[in-house]
Amino acid sequence: NEALTYTGPSADELLRPFFRENRCSYRIENYWTYELCHGKHLKQYHETKEQGKEPKVQEYYLGMGNHHEQMKDAADIPAEVTAGVPVRSVDGVELPYYEVIMDGGSRCDLTGKPRKAHVFYVCQPEGMGEILELKESSTCEYEVVVLASYLCSHPKYRPKSQPVNEIKCHAMHGSPLKPRELTHAEVESRYLQDSGQDYIMQSTSTEAPGSSRQNKLHRKQPVISGQVGEPSVQPDQQSALGAVTDKQTLRGFLTGSQCLIGGAGWWRHELCFGSFVTQFHSEKGRDVNIFLGYWNKDKHVQWLKDNPQKQPRPADVRKHVSLFYSDGDVCDLTGKPRTCEVRLKCIENLRNPHALVLVLEEPESCQYVLTVESTLFCPILKHADDDGLFNHVEL
Repeated sequence: NEALTYTGPSADELLRPFFRENRCSYRIENYWTYELCHGKHLKQYHETKEQGKEPKVQEYYLGMGNHHEQMKDAADIPAEVTAGVPVRSVDGVELPYYEVIMDGGSRCDLTGKPRKAHVFYVCQPEGMGEILELKESSTCEYEVVVLASYLCSHPKYRPKSQPVNEIKCHAMHGSPLKPRELTHAEVESRYLQDSGQDYIMQSTSTEAPGSSRQNKLHRKQPVISGQVGEPSVQPDQQSALGAVTDKQTLRGFLTGSQCLIGGAGWWRHELCFGSFVTQFHSEKGRDVNIFLGYWNKDKHVQWLKDNPQKQPRPADVRKHVSLFYSDGDVCDLTGKPRTCEVRLKCIENLRNPHALVLVLEEPESCQYVLTVESTLFCPILKHADDDGLFNHVEL
């Protein structure tokens, strides 16, 4: 076994070019840029540039470290060889990793504690320190996966090849080419990949801030015919959405009796139309909520007056309307309440006309834009009034 007889450099020594040569890697996202200076710090920042003014930089340190001062000596190699190397799943592949913990970051306003980051270095033959994955695993605690070719020379850090055993299946006499449940699962998978996340929170009344989410989630499914030689897939009548169900969905959404939930990963977001927009996650059996804005008609109308470019376009060319939710939770960066612009957007989607897709963005600190896209909005947008309201829409 090569791993047992290995006497080469330890993982610390292999990664020395990262930790001792002041190397930094970057990951650029829509709003934030992330800077990982290996073994030293992980930082997120955003730079705002205005003509004729000094650039404004907002930044948080997600973790600090002096790993180059804590590296193992060559004498510790036998312990590393005999000890098990932890693995984690990355894109469905189990990869051994070398972990560097960075703590003592900027104070988190939600926990009152310093931010902390776990940096996982994994073998990738062409990796030069690129950040493959970065996510918030719990409140103000982060996980980063970094690609490093140096680790590949250590047998314990190479990806383990999985044995593949061929399975041949033959349909019995009179049976379909594929099991009905498999066909149904494939149809559902294709639908979800095409339409994105498509969930509606079913409730009988608008959820009050701070209350527990115990309502049932229902996923909408299309009626799709099977391929030649396979049975047609007919979801039950409750999940087959026709014109009547479309109207019920719109009516429930516009009256606030159905709240939409979107997002994936640690933070998710919820829109209860005509009530509030919130960002939330569940941690240790309780919900953590950050309210991005509440509905106030008078403040919405004033916002349109202050921002005439947000007013609805003429009905015959209108593709979206914007609604302003204000007075959310106070932002620790700006000292002001959060706000959220909700855009209801008409998207012609002939393949999945019943899909509702939510996208949350933060173009400025604690100023959010939540876009809800659907074919369902196309017939009603022209009936919105000059303020983008649907007071006189009949469904």
